[in-house]
Amino acid sequence: MNIFVDESGSFVDAPNVGAFNAVAAYMSPETDRRQLRKILSSLKRSAGAPANSEIKLKNLSEQQYFSFLHQLSGLAGALYVVATDAGLNQASAVAEHQLEQAARVVVHKEKMVHKTGQNSLQSLSDRVASLAPQLYVQLHCQVNLFEAILRNGVLYFVQRKPRSLGVFRWRIDQKNSTRTEYEMAFTQVLPAFLQSISLDDPMPMLEGADYSAFSRFDWSPEEKPTYLRDAYGIDIDERELATNIGMLVRDNLEFVDSRDSQGVQIADLLASGVRRSLRGEFADNTSAAKLLGRLMVQNYKGKPPIQLLGFTRSGTAVDDQSARAINIMQASARAMLTR
Repeated sequence: MNIFVDESGSFVDAPNVGAFNAVAAYMSPETDRRQLRKILSSLKRSAGAPANSEIKLKNLSEQQYFSFLHQLSGLAGALYVVATDAGLNQASAVAEHQLEQAARVVVHKEKMVHKTGQNSLQSLSDRVASLAPQLYVQLHCQVNLFEAILRNGVLYFVQRKPRSLGVFRWRIDQKNSTRTEYEMAFTQVLPAFLQSISLDDPMPMLEGADYSAFSRFDWSPEEKPTYLRDAYGIDIDERELATNIGMLVRDNLEFVDSRDSQGVQIADLLASGVRRSLRGEFADNTSAAKLLGRLMVQNYKGKPPIQLLGFTRSGTAVDDQSARAINIMQASARAMLTR
């Protein structure tokens, strides 16, 4: 399974409501690779762009972009998105959330047996706390995006392409040729945060589905970690640690230059399209929302296919224009279950 990840927007606080930023992942079985390449090449030809160039949404007409989305909807891949409205986020709420998460990293530090482990946790906590506010917001969105893929993406594809779940190739757009502080923080906190989420709310598993390929990421009885008990003195039901999430997300994760990854270029076009639609900036925003929604998958319990995150104490809802786009996407999304 190939998972291509990119973001759209700066995630910096904005003065007006409706200033959405988004992170998107296009989850695509390896069997679609050739067709993906053809669709992207066709898009570049239609826009008069060189085949080896990177094309952006701003370089396309709506007709060209809509045709691209229509072709993608014929493939097996699925789009997952987490978005946040920078116009609703409050700087004080972001700072409070950031400090809380940094503190959670070291909450059991003193219970650790080894000093090196304590120092490692403290270093990670300091790294999270020192991120610029906009990078912390992006980090939180991206962690939740990965969680949505593991929770909803696995459930979706185990019913349709179960053999594709034996390998997860994560390809994330890099911003510099050298690894940034953000990228180092993200790769460090991701497994820990995802494992913590899974303990509170384990991944759903579909009874009777073929998880044989995905079982590669199961802990064996000999390997199953006992660190929560041994290092922290915390007892949990070991059945809740069935999946080695660290292996799943670290086994094949790379930050890549989007110029060298057609999949990341597609993720960029999708993230930009979702952001533009949430902002109501397409001339035909209804068609844009419908076409983007057809790439998404219905969420559970009636939730929209786009996860919205906010850093505010007021609980203010999104504006009407954005809500309409989200509702259209939800109505157009693919069914989660095949039966």
